[in-house]
Amino acid sequence: MNSVLILNIILHLLQSGTVQVKSEYRYRELTDHTMVTDNGVFPFVAAILFKSVYISAGALINEFWVITAADSLYLVRESTRVMRVRLGSVNNKKGGQLHPVKTIEIHPNFDDNKPQFDIALVLLPRRVRFTPTLSPIKLQMFPKKAAATHFLVNSWPPHIPSSVYPNHTESLDNVKRRRMMTVSHLHPSSQVNCSDVYQYMNLSAGTSMLCLDPALGTDPCERDVGAPVVLNGVLWGILSSWKSEDCDVDPSPILVTLVSARNISSWIYTTTREQRRNFTRTDKAQVEYEDYYYDEDDDINNY
Repeated sequence: MNSVLILNIILHLLQSGTVQVKSEYRYRELTDHTMVTDNGVFPFVAAILFKSVYISAGALINEFWVITAADSLYLVRESTRVMRVRLGSVNNKKGGQLHPVKTIEIHPNFDDNKPQFDIALVLLPRRVRFTPTLSPIKLQMFPKKAAATHFLVNSWPPHIPSSVYPNHTESLDNVKRRRMMTVSHLHPSSQVNCSDVYQYMNLSAGTSMLCLDPALGTDPCERDVGAPVVLNGVLWGILSSWKSEDCDVDPSPILVTLVSARNISSWIYTTTREQRRNFTRTDKAQVEYEDYYYDEDDDINNY
């Protein structure tokens, strides 16, 4: 998508009142994703929280493991005691099951300056109890050409830190809506657009990544980090946090780390199998976690 088209879309949204612009920043209302209200529609989606604040989405892949993006956890990977994973709820602040985090495994080849291998595994200390609204998703096992018209991408609207927009006070209604899961339909990018990204990053295309076009009317620099990318009920990949430096004027494709890539699928298999083998009832009984309490209806100024 060229910059002229993006500009026309933004102007249209401004005229319709969907986007609010002030002198010090641009703020986008929550109108670009479809809100999910049924807990049973996407029972595998996970919300990863750091001190009760949502930091990324993820997907439950079995009774112990959640898969997500590496970049969102890279700097906080040693702070698992104040991290939680909420499962089985479309609201990232309440409902479902809230689990502590035992271990975070970052892909060994991950470089926070590059989009490749932007993938991580989160180990939960206790076996997840599956319910009609909570169950794992199957992984795409073998590399496959993306011939689909669109993929489903689940996440929660990203948190806007007060330090970024110090003069902005978000309405209570928007805060509550930001807690609700959304689903987007993203289309595969053209081969030309993907090739441009790979050349820009000096990367070999291979089969480790998938390119998707940003949804129309969305912030071209926004990324639903860790969001599961799903086709026909199967997890194809995890949405990366990477974006180009000039994304606001020349939007780049959204990059997805494919779980079927050989050096990724083998890492997932080895990591989950080894940890599961070491996980015993004795280990579970000895694990102690600091309780971290928070109010489900915190004041909006804390967001």
